[in-house]
Amino acid sequence: MDGWFFVVLPDCEGARHIAGRLAPHTRLVQSHPSGRPLLLADVPSAQLVTARRGPAAAAVIGMSSATERLLGGALGAHPTTDVLDRLAHRLAGSFHLVAADGDRLRVQGSASGLRRVFHAVIDGVRVVSDRADVLARLGGFPLDDTSLAVRLLRVLPHPLGERPMWREVSAVPPGSALLLDAPGGRTRTTVWWRRPEPELDRRSGALGLRAALEAAVQVRTSAGGTVHCDLSGGLDSTPLCFLAAESGADVVATTMYNDDPGGREDLLWARRALPAMPGLRHEVGRLDDMPQFFEGMEGIGQRLDEPSQAYLTSPRIRYSVERAAANGATVYVNGLGGDHLLHGLPVWEHALLRRRPLLALRRVRTTMALDGRPVLPVLRELLDREGYGAWLRRSVGAARPVREQKSDLRMEWDQPVALPRWLTPDATGALLARLRELAADAEPLGPDRARHAELAMVRDGSRIVRGTQQFAATLDMPFEAPFFDDRVIEACFAVRHEERDSPMEFKPLVKAAMRGALPDAFLRRGTKMGGSVQAARGLRDHWPTVLALCEHSPLTTRGVIDFSALASAESPEHMGTRDAFLDATVNCAVFARNQEAPEDREGTRSPRRHEAGPDRDHDSKEHTHDPAAA
Repeated sequence: MDGWFFVVLPDCEGARHIAGRLAPHTRLVQSHPSGRPLLLADVPSAQLVTARRGPAAAAVIGMSSATERLLGGALGAHPTTDVLDRLAHRLAGSFHLVAADGDRLRVQGSASGLRRVFHAVIDGVRVVSDRADVLARLGGFPLDDTSLAVRLLRVLPHPLGERPMWREVSAVPPGSALLLDAPGGRTRTTVWWRRPEPELDRRSGALGLRAALEAAVQVRTSAGGTVHCDLSGGLDSTPLCFLAAESGADVVATTMYNDDPGGREDLLWARRALPAMPGLRHEVGRLDDMPQFFEGMEGIGQRLDEPSQAYLTSPRIRYSVERAAANGATVYVNGLGGDHLLHGLPVWEHALLRRRPLLALRRVRTTMALDGRPVLPVLRELLDREGYGAWLRRSVGAARPVREQKSDLRMEWDQPVALPRWLTPDATGALLARLRELAADAEPLGPDRARHAELAMVRDGSRIVRGTQQFAATLDMPFEAPFFDDRVIEACFAVRHEERDSPMEFKPLVKAAMRGALPDAFLRRGTKMGGSVQAARGLRDHWPTVLALCEHSPLTTRGVIDFSALASAESPEHMGTRDAFLDATVNCAVFARNQEAPEDREGTRSPRRHEAGPDRDHDSKEHTHDPAAA
């Protein structure tokens, strides 16, 4: 088993057999009153809080503000749905919540999708886990070729990204909990997350965001020890650095730079923020000392439970994590997720037009002037009233193979579905059939396009960070992204869209939240550097390796992609404007290859640092391949 995971079992005799198979990889955390296993886990002890009251038991898994007393209090009031819902909304951090009361089981992850819940019937037992690959390996379930084809898409409109990669494994939608009423009995889901209405102005919203970020950072620093923080000088990582330093933790912050045009800009802005953080240790490193993007991908052996952009950047993540560990860090904090919450989307104006038409038109006019978009297409998008299901069905019906070079954000529900040019005819037919099936009864994530799009963006970003966390866990390092905590997301979602972002100001909500704490000279930052130049250079230098990886991957041998079409469609001459589908293809190729890798692989797992226990931004550019995709 690669990385950290847990498994929840019902109170039945068959669960003992499943637990026995997991015994070499996990420890027993909790048992049912019968003595049969309830929760088995391979996670650091610092990320486990448990409680028991009579026949009821509960556990919070992850970095959270939960305590045994708080958890026990919830059980003392009987673990009803309402009590557990309220508890889930009270806790800061990123976590799973497991509860059992007699024959009833309840397991939930996060609303962001960063912490997922999966289940499958294995040897007659309904088994629940936070990782789909664990269930697939226990049950011997095969990869689903159509799911592989789906993950080759550049954009995954809801709910395309929620399905597991294996047959016989089912997923619980983010924001819902899985309920098992009895061993082998009825299984159902219930929605537990309640998103706030966007009612706050910027001033009130900034206070809420500051409080949520303080609590999120406190969760990561409260255990003591050394905390590593990325410090890109951006408006995502820098507030987290400041709050970590304010918490009294021993903080080591790292800023990376290179000599590309604008490559020293992050260092300039980081140094403008440093006077507010006199207690932290600041390190400076060169990006050129890190592995390139795409470098070393032939040697990546870690299993993740879905294709992830983490594969493209895993050598760079390893470099950063090992550097942090060498400084004694036991937690790695990064600013991933800030872009997903603090940047506005054009589609926000579609919803704003229905509430405040004059303001919406002024904002659209400003955006059009900045982006150079013509008037008539923008007006058509503003006035369009097509529902989500109809839009998705139309988008699937119009899907064609294209060369896609960049995202084109408009006021539709999402980016239209497009296909990579190297899908085989059989894979294309199966993929389109799957998309039509999902689109037949698709429901939006919110009551309007703005609230749908903002949550879809969060869940898209959480998929990337979930992969980086799984990879970092194989190095025994918590790779924490507080901006994806549910409480932080709620603090942002509670702010009216026109107050959260402006066409004329860069991330004004977080600037308001940190005003008076970070220097005004820093808060004037209005740009962000990307990693596209580094990515293009890495792909150019390692193109033969990438090509061979795709040629010999299960994507080719299973008939999902036509390798000759891929090889003829891309070449080093195109590296400056590569097809955006290439990244997803490489990720899928490594993912599928690693699922078929031998059981014992050298160099994929570091020795454990955590104890067994008796019961037992730089915002995104250093780790993600292309900030536009994050």
